[in-house]
Amino acid sequence: MPPSWLHFGRTRQSASRIPPKSCETEQAAAGTFAFEPRSPSPSIQLRAGAEWSLLCLLLFAFGVAAFIPACRRLNSDFPNYYLVARLYRAGYPLDRVYEWTWFQRQKDYAGIDQGLVTFIPLTLPSALVVAPVASLAPLQAKRCWLVANLVFLFITAMLLTRISDLNWRQVGLLMFLAFVPLRSNFMLGQMHVLILLLFTFALWLYLRRLHFTAGTVLAVAAALKVYPALFLLFFVLKRRWRAALGLSAGLLGSALMSLYLFGKTACEVYVQEILPAALRAETIDPYNVAFGSISTLLRRLFIAEPELNPAPVAHLPWLYAILQPAVHTVIFMLFIWAIGPHEGDQQKIKRDWAMYIFLLLFVSSQPAGYHFVVLMLPAALILSEMVRNRRPVLACIGAAVYTATCVATFSWHFPSPSGWQTLLFFPRLWLMAILGSLLLLWTFSARRGRWTQNRGIRAKSLVGASVLILIMAGFYSTKRHLRGEFENYKSRVASRPGSLFASNPTVNADGILSTVMTTGGYTIRHTEGESFQDFPRSHGDWFHPSLAAHSSFSWVEQATEHGSRIVQENTVSTATRSGAEIEDATEPVVSRDGEWLAFFRSVEGRNSLWVQNIASLSEGRRLLSSRRIAGPEYDARGADFVSDHQLIFSSGNGRLLLADLTNDRMLRDLHASCFARDPAVSPDGTWMAFSCRQKGNWQLHTMGFQDHAELQLTGGECNSITPAWTTDSKSLIYATDCGRGVGLTALAKINVNP
Repeated sequence: MPPSWLHFGRTRQSASRIPPKSCETEQAAAGTFAFEPRSPSPSIQLRAGAEWSLLCLLLFAFGVAAFIPACRRLNSDFPNYYLVARLYRAGYPLDRVYEWTWFQRQKDYAGIDQGLVTFIPLTLPSALVVAPVASLAPLQAKRCWLVANLVFLFITAMLLTRISDLNWRQVGLLMFLAFVPLRSNFMLGQMHVLILLLFTFALWLYLRRLHFTAGTVLAVAAALKVYPALFLLFFVLKRRWRAALGLSAGLLGSALMSLYLFGKTACEVYVQEILPAALRAETIDPYNVAFGSISTLLRRLFIAEPELNPAPVAHLPWLYAILQPAVHTVIFMLFIWAIGPHEGDQQKIKRDWAMYIFLLLFVSSQPAGYHFVVLMLPAALILSEMVRNRRPVLACIGAAVYTATCVATFSWHFPSPSGWQTLLFFPRLWLMAILGSLLLLWTFSARRGRWTQNRGIRAKSLVGASVLILIMAGFYSTKRHLRGEFENYKSRVASRPGSLFASNPTVNADGILSTVMTTGGYTIRHTEGESFQDFPRSHGDWFHPSLAAHSSFSWVEQATEHGSRIVQENTVSTATRSGAEIEDATEPVVSRDGEWLAFFRSVEGRNSLWVQNIASLSEGRRLLSSRRIAGPEYDARGADFVSDHQLIFSSGNGRLLLADLTNDRMLRDLHASCFARDPAVSPDGTWMAFSCRQKGNWQLHTMGFQDHAELQLTGGECNSITPAWTTDSKSLIYATDCGRGVGLTALAKINVNP
């Protein structure tokens, strides 16, 4: 740490003999420069000049390497927020924004120049922040957001000079020493600078005893990113009931606002399907070393996954179920012990807030590099206290580890590690552990041994029992969650190392067609045995293949900025096209005899169901005449042919409906026992498979057309969707995210014995 920091700390202490608790407000009101000497010595002037030089260098580097490039390119993740805000403003229902392919399709329609988008695991209210600029073009909207982030950063710096002993120069140095996460925030258009501002503002309010208001500010942060809601435990520990009430009221208000603005269905999808996966570190790729979390490390070591983690130390889910809650519980309880229930003076309040915010980052399930912008606040509070208490060596060590931790958030392009080598690929986690140890050491030393006082055998036994109970409860919950997640590993089909997504399979004698994710978007993959071939992505994304039983031509959807169209492609040779296409159409389904083609057309995000007779199709012919079977009020989500003239589809409210193509009449509701979608009829016409939502997870069910008896085929707290029958009507090929990130499915096969 620059030596002049020690100078400012000493001059502040020597300027007044008033106890810290009574002079804190006066210092905050007077400003950080109030106690600087009027005639500093030449050595201090030299140090201040060196600090200004370093700060100017960091500002220049930030402008050249972060802000200017961020203004020129869209990148991710800003398009994720922008797209949902745009859909919300257009009146679209948002219950499908967490579906990978549906969301990608909307991105194509909006003409957003970004390879892949996803809204997992973001909260719905987070899109409201960029809603005011959603009417602008994507890059223009991002530029407005970046300017707003500069304002957020300036206000945060101003608040930090009020609640710490640091001046503007020192606060600026601390901020831009976090160059890597700060650059990541601006390049990706993330909103963690805003979260940092809300944390800092909440502490500023809390120090002025505006506890209820501080709690509501944290509730706003929790509506954008979930983890600030855990401050409720902090306030309960401190017995600050007004702050806890403010946070609780704010959380309730954000929940009611979400229900009003986004609707019940969209909120249910988030609460039941997305939030639990986010808390379990099962979003995006849970094995990706870039997250650098405790959960990711333990998964890499002890949970195998055929495509994403084929070479762990050993596949020991039970060991993961023990270690994951045990490590988190021990770390959490150790920090809580250090913080303690005593409120103390304002210096202790700031230290406790710093410790708790650091703890939330340390135990976070899947923190990306940009999350660590928030680390600026704990660093400013703790380093300021160290200098104030004349501990320059410890302050220098803390500043060095803080800087190294921020540098370690850089997106390193590591190879895929295997076995115990995995331990070498988590530098940020080890640096966080070192920084956490320094914080604990400082906290315990600052309390001068008082942390062991008034803690008798009874209190220590209570703490030990609490730790043991939490670990056992976590072990039971994790083991129960993992039960059944790995049963389909041996039945995986069309597996490719590193493949993140495969879905919507269709099967014939020539092999399997499916939608797969590639680096730049989505395309169609034809798999036959161990060989595979991807359709070339000339323009846009390709989704949802379908083909007749004995045809070499498949129907696929192509999505671009001009909308979706259905085109006919040769399954065997991608160089051959029939030239036939249907405009404004998605998700084609071909009847087995090749006579009919069913598809969807969207009206403000709600699907209507259409059919087209393709029996007399000749090469090069453009299909124009189509017939609507179900209007957008049904919001159809999946369809298949029962016979040549009957069609079954699932509606947006989870019903399975049967339609007659001869007279466009709805025959009946098949009365599935659950919220159903993705119907698939067996080639022999006797059985139907479908996806069934149960307690937030999708499972495969079958139903006989004669007796309507249902049979559940899959289980586990994961999803099994988009089934497709094999040609012999004895097996299903389906997409599953078991053992993977939510919605990031692989293909598996299951035998059906009706």
